[in-house]
This record gives sequence, structure tokens and C-alpha cells, in this order.
Amino acid sequence: MPGICGVIHRDLDFRFDRARLRNMRDSMACRGPDGWGEFVSGRAALAARRLALLDPSESGQAPVTALSGRYAAVSDGAVLNYRSLRRCIDPLPPGFRTHTDTEVLLHYYVRRGPAMLDSLNGAFALAIWDDAEGELFLARDRLGMKPLCYAVRNGAIYFASEEKALFAAGLAAEFDEAAWPELLLFRYVAGERTPYRGVSRLLPGHYLVWRDGKVRTTRWWNLGERARARRESLVPQPGEWLVETIDDAVRLCRTAVVPAGLLLSGGLGSATIAASLAAAGAAGVASFTARLTEPGCDDGMGAQAVAVRYGLDSHELPLSAGELIGLIEPATWLDDMPLAHGFEMQLLGVAEYASSRARVLLSGAGWDVIMGGYARYWRLRWPSLLSGSMLPRAMGLLWPNGPSGRFARSLALRPTNRLVLFNGCELLPPDIELLGVGPCEFPYREQVLEEARRVYPDEPVRQAMYLDHHTYLPSVVDRTDRMTMGVSVECRLPFLDHRLVEALAALPTSVLLAGRRARCLLRRAMQERLPHHVGAVRKWGAGIPWRRYLRNVTRLRRLVMALPSMEPMRSGPIELPMVRRAADAFLRGDDRWEPLIRQLLMIGAWYQICVRRKNLGSRAARAGGIYL
Repeated sequence: MPGICGVIHRDLDFRFDRARLRNMRDSMACRGPDGWGEFVSGRAALAARRLALLDPSESGQAPVTALSGRYAAVSDGAVLNYRSLRRCIDPLPPGFRTHTDTEVLLHYYVRRGPAMLDSLNGAFALAIWDDAEGELFLARDRLGMKPLCYAVRNGAIYFASEEKALFAAGLAAEFDEAAWPELLLFRYVAGERTPYRGVSRLLPGHYLVWRDGKVRTTRWWNLGERARARRESLVPQPGEWLVETIDDAVRLCRTAVVPAGLLLSGGLGSATIAASLAAAGAAGVASFTARLTEPGCDDGMGAQAVAVRYGLDSHELPLSAGELIGLIEPATWLDDMPLAHGFEMQLLGVAEYASSRARVLLSGAGWDVIMGGYARYWRLRWPSLLSGSMLPRAMGLLWPNGPSGRFARSLALRPTNRLVLFNGCELLPPDIELLGVGPCEFPYREQVLEEARRVYPDEPVRQAMYLDHHTYLPSVVDRTDRMTMGVSVECRLPFLDHRLVEALAALPTSVLLAGRRARCLLRRAMQERLPHHVGAVRKWGAGIPWRRYLRNVTRLRRLVMALPSMEPMRSGPIELPMVRRAADAFLRGDDRWEPLIRQLLMIGAWYQICVRRKNLGSRAARAGGIYL
């Protein structure tokens, strides 16, 4: 039931406007084209759009109710073990009518309260209204695979899967300028805050209770605590256990009454899922690959080899520069945020291409974070040696505009926790201080980092991974969900099964990160299944030639030249003459300014599309090109 929303008012006599509720609901029509439903009872209103993946019958409509209407529930996503949970509800209460996970969740909540969350396996965002107690319960899955945002205004709480639904209810979309430093340095806002003033997101692994106008949030899943607990009973054979658990996670992710396909990049994560499908005898599963037509940017050959090896029904989508750039606007509209990670346009394109053949797609996203696959982790293995070595500085001089150059500059950030904090950044605080942006304070990120230091003392590499678990990863999976749900397809992520996440977080670094990066735990565990070449290709986003596009594609070059006169730069804290100099220098060939120019462009696109609300609607925007 993938698009949910609602409004609860503190005033017992309040009656919510049904037309406004439908505006909220239908602003997310792409999340649920198979139906819709409403629950309105006095001051409470809940609604949902439906994507029928588990129960295609009419009885599967939401919201679902219990105990003569005392409780009403809507949920987004899929609790993959809902069938086993349903068998635990004994006897089934009178009126139990569906084969959906939402109804199971509601009755589990009635019996166990928030404690029932520990039993759930899957991606979910859940809302339950208790009319007798006047209490709203919101909950989000452990890793934030399904989005959930809310705003408290004038005695009411508004919640929805997407921010655009809050604005469809009449709330103002306003840029919170306090987000400037984080948007520039990290490209996204982490934690509860969003770039919108007064709009919050429920953190992954948290639940919220609203009552009498007051909000109380509780952390129901704590990775640090789970990792400490699992250290008391580590798996004896990590490689064997890893393969078995991945196989079971893939099996669960195929839970649906509709066809499931595979997003295949040719990298280690998606190839592992392909191998797992083959091992389970799932021959002929459809795979989908985006192939950039730009020279040197195509990873399709690796994906093709994997598809042949495992008997997949391979489908490939070629994307030209013009097609890719044409997806910037619809991707931004679906994201509700500035584009951040480089994969959004390709993912949107290939998901739409796949939508006629598969309503569920499996993806290998997330394995890099939980198993330390990114190069930025491996350079933190021995930071004390690097800080006194000439090697990274020499590499920075040879390749000043690449990862080596950025890492060499970041070594100047002391103490080491600052090096960890900015480890994944293309820009560093001194860069944006030139623009007049600051101070660079990030309370949520620093709080998570302090927690990481307690869980992994004196291990910067594990601290960086833990930090990414709570900041980078939620942003990636949120955007993955929005791009696929934007074309009515649900993306499921087997590597983010909580059994994998918790146990891997507990493993000693000597086991998890043994050897060279190319011989990580996942590759070692899968060596009998995977061909040697897998993982040698670049991942989606890494091959987008932004420098070439921004300088040579007429529409983008014009936008770069116009950056100083665009909003929100023009009315923000930015030093506009510095933006002009950076844009001019970049267009003349100075590559140092590419990360700044690219991010300013994405912020400008987001402001026009999502704040000023120009060229609304993903399909209309897709036909109309970019926003100027």
C-alpha cells in the first residue's frame, strides 16, 4: 500500500476537508495506481494509494480497521514475513478480511503495541490511529527504506510518504536556509531535518506517538546496541552464513503475486543476487540495465556477462546525454530534494523501462556500506600512517581534482573525527567558506559519529561505515524508493535485511575487511558462484561525465552561466561574485570547481521545481525537458 498520508487535529470538534485529503493522496498517485482508500472519523483522516503486490483482490484496499473502527491503519512498503506473523494471530479476530501485511500489522499492534516492530522483516512506513485514546502511531523500518515525513502546524499533525503530499494539503513549501552548508558539503540533509522549513522526517528505526498536539519519538532499533549484543555470539563461519542469509533474504524479497525482476549493473552486489536467484532455480528472471551511450561511461558489458552466466532474461536501456539530462527535472520532482548521488536519472529511466515487465525489482544497493566496499573506507584503515606519509600528498599533487586530491586535503582536518566526518565529501568546509556559507556545524552527524566512536573505539574505518549507516545509506535508499515508486515499481534491497546488517556490524574488522578491497568478505564468500571479472566495472553514477555535460551541452552550459542570477543563490547567503568567478573558471577548464557548480545547479533545479512548484508532475516534466 505504498503511498500513505493523513491529518490528525487536536481539536475534538475539527472536521477535515475531504477534498484536501484527496489532494494529498493523489499527489502520490504514481506510488499506487491500483486503487485508493480513505478513513475519516471526526478529527482524524487517513488515506492511501494502492500498489497491489500482495493481495490483488478488492478486499486488499486500505485503510484497514479493527475493533469496530477504533483502530485504522495504513502502511507503505512490504513486511516480507507477514505470512508467518499472520499464523501467530490465533485465533484470527472476527472481520479479518485481507491477505495484506497492513491488516496483520494492525492486529499485531493491537496485541503487542510498539514491541511488535522487533518481529518485522522488510521495508515499511506505518501509521495507526487509535480513536479511543486519541493517539497516532507512526513507525519506520530499521534502515529507512520507505520514506515518512511529517509537520506539526496549528494543532494538527500532517504526515505522508512524500513531502509533496504535505504541500498538497496547503502547507507552504519554504526553503530552510540553515540547510545550505549541509547541502553543499554532503549534497543531502541527514537526520530529522529536511531542506523545507518546518518539515521533519521520522528517523529510520524510530517510532512517533502524537497525542493532544504533543510529539514523542522513540528509537526502537539501535544498530550499536544490536552489534554489541551480537558480539557475544558471532557466527562461526562468516562466509557460509553470509551466503545462506543472502539466499534467504533474496527469497523473501521475491514475496509478491506479481513478476519480480533484477536491476543489474554488473557490479558485485547485483551479480551476487543474480547468482542467488540461479542457485534457487529461478531461471529466466528479467534483468534490466541502463547503458550510457557516452564513450567510456558504459558498464553494460559486465552486466551482459552476468546475465548470460546466470540465464537471466536480459533487457538493456541505452541512454544518451540528451535523454539523461531530460530526466533531471522528473527525478527532482519525485525526490522532493536536490539530486545528490548521481544514479537517480539512470534509475528512473531504467525503472520506467522495466515497469511494463516487472512490478517488483531487486537491487544490490547497500552492500558497499554494510561490508565496507567503498574506497573511501579503505583509505581510513591506517590513518595514523597516512597522516605522516608523503604518499597521499604526492597523489594529491598528481591527481588534485580526484578522490586522492580530496583525501590529501582532508588530512589537514584534525582531530581524526573530522577526517571521518568529511570522508565522503567532494567539497570541504574551507571551500564553502569562500562562498560566505557557514558555520559548518552538523549536530546530527556529530552525534552519530560520537556514538560510532563508542561502538568502534580507535577504528576510524568502522566509524565511517557506522556514520554512513545513519546518514548516507538512508539518503540512498530513500531516493532509490522514490525513483522506482515514481513509475509504480517497488524496489527491494536484500542486502539490507536486518539479519545481515546486525551480524556484519558485529564482526571484527579483521574479518570483515580482511585483505585487499577487491577480496572483501562478500567476494570471498561468493567465490564459488561468481566469475572473476565481476565487480571490476564502475557503478551507476560513477561514469556520468558531468564535466563534459556542464561545459558542452548547451542547456546545461547556459544554466552554469546563469547560476549567480538564479534562486535560491541570488537571495541566499552566497557570495554571488564568488559564484560568478567559480562558474567562469569552470567553463574555462578549471576542474576544481566541478563539485560546487554541479551541486549549485541541482539546488537551483530543486528550488524551481519543488519550492516554486514550476512544471509540476513527473510525466508532464519528462515531456517538457529541463526547467529553463
